[in-house]
Amino acid sequence: MQWDMTHCRTFNEEIRIMRQDMYKVIVERPRRGGCNRSDLREPDDLEDSPRQEGLRRRHRSRKWLNENLRPLERFLASQVGRPWDKVYSEICAGIDRRNTVQQHIHQHLEDFVAVKVIEIDGTMHHVRRHWKPQPLNSTYVGYGSAPKFYVDPGTGLLLVNRWRNEARRNLRDQRRIAHAERHGGLRDGLRILDATQQLHRIEGVWYRVEVAPVRTASASEPVTVDAIRKIPVDQCPDHNDSKKIARNLTLFGHADLYAYSKRQLNARELRHYRLSNDNA
Repeated sequence: MQWDMTHCRTFNEEIRIMRQDMYKVIVERPRRGGCNRSDLREPDDLEDSPRQEGLRRRHRSRKWLNENLRPLERFLASQVGRPWDKVYSEICAGIDRRNTVQQHIHQHLEDFVAVKVIEIDGTMHHVRRHWKPQPLNSTYVGYGSAPKFYVDPGTGLLLVNRWRNEARRNLRDQRRIAHAERHGGLRDGLRILDATQQLHRIEGVWYRVEVAPVRTASASEPVTVDAIRKIPVDQCPDHNDSKKIARNLTLFGHADLYAYSKRQLNARELRHYRLSNDNA
């Protein structure tokens, strides 16, 4: 992927330059934990007290750091397209690794940036210390998930992890389709009857729509037009909305379907499916 470095150089310098008090913004928050009811209470009778007891024995609930890492994440997002070495140098200049608290911030860098990236069986993996290589297209959400950014092993530039974003987008689509199958449609104006028949509400009127798989037509065949969108099937978007044209996935619950034909439901069919037109 080629980057326009002229655009990167003319990017807003105020956003690019990391603020000098970044470490304060990140770590200066009240620590959480402590003062928990699970802490051991002092015995009523002193005779029941142990002969020896450590200072920390009664306090089961420990305190932990409460970092606000959003400023660091926003700073990394503003550095996309720049060499990682320069970005890391700016981070080290503003966050001192010799300070115990500030060193903890450096440990969170790998949660956002995959610094060491290798290719395994055609898939890019993030190599992290004491961890086995993790694919950059991981959809796991939580601690140990795929970072939002990665360092390109060829150019050394900080880039957005597009594999992670694409995998999560596909996962959301799969969950939306599964939800539609359980509830009979992706939206209020859709009822899925079977693999080829659907009911659609278009401008307040219900239609029976026959759907068919999208296939590549030969040059000698006539152009197939979608019955709902009134445009050729090959111009209908499948996964992403384009120029205010609804995608196949949103309309029919599947990216590989299109409207082969449609007709308005009559009064008997409306009563059968317990539907009503808005103008009725």
